[in-house]
Amino acid sequence: MISPEIQEFLRYAPIGFLVGGYGTLVGAGGGSVLVPILLMMMPDESPAKITAISLAVVFFNAYSGTVAYMRMGRIDYRAGTIFTVAGIPGAILGTMLVREMPRELFDPIFGTLLVLIGAWLFSNPLGSTSETDNTNQPIAGTRMLIGSLGSAYIGVVSSLLGIGGGIIHVPFLIRALKMPPHFATATSHFVLTFIALTATITHVSMGEFQGELSTTMYLAVGVMMGAPIGAAVSTKLKGSLIVKMLALALCFVGIRLLVRMF
Repeated sequence: MISPEIQEFLRYAPIGFLVGGYGTLVGAGGGSVLVPILLMMMPDESPAKITAISLAVVFFNAYSGTVAYMRMGRIDYRAGTIFTVAGIPGAILGTMLVREMPRELFDPIFGTLLVLIGAWLFSNPLGSTSETDNTNQPIAGTRMLIGSLGSAYIGVVSSLLGIGGGIIHVPFLIRALKMPPHFATATSHFVLTFIALTATITHVSMGEFQGELSTTMYLAVGVMMGAPIGAAVSTKLKGSLIVKMLALALCFVGIRLLVRMF
């Protein structure tokens, strides 16, 4: 007979694998897919606990994906470091705010946000104008200031919703800062690693992981196996296709989440 621990591993590790592979492929960290899955699997848990689990898993996914992208030479370390510093205070603030949000408010806000962002991305394939540019132009001056301010606000929203921020950060890097899609996904992953780690440490200090540590670790094992595969597959796809895949995923999970409210 299979032990309860093995059953739980077999339940969550494959989910982590799929989330890790897809999250790394689109540079979203996987939180945008994992949070709605957890909301459906854990209908009685608070938004704080759901986001705590998600952000911890996002950290492992982002870390594993970042290592893969480092080997490919796609990360803009200077911009990524500055954006990380700008986003960390927001990550802490968002983590604290979610403790005050009930599920009845969290679920429709999260679902609506996913549908809106997904529809916008699909109608405006962000990578199309940069497809022929395979180099990453250095970000400086006004672009760096815009990137820092945007990352600060994204840090709040991403930690509040438990998504890590990739679904917002990647389009922001592409559209506002004119960063090529493949560099945007890699640099976003670099930033996500530290943003998600900060939010996770904040959740740990508030005791949100009580009783859910094993679930988190099983998901983390899966995402660390799937993330390198997602990074490798990303080299075979065009930037605009990556963005459209992200858009479709956001619309699907957003609609699925909203349907549950009725």
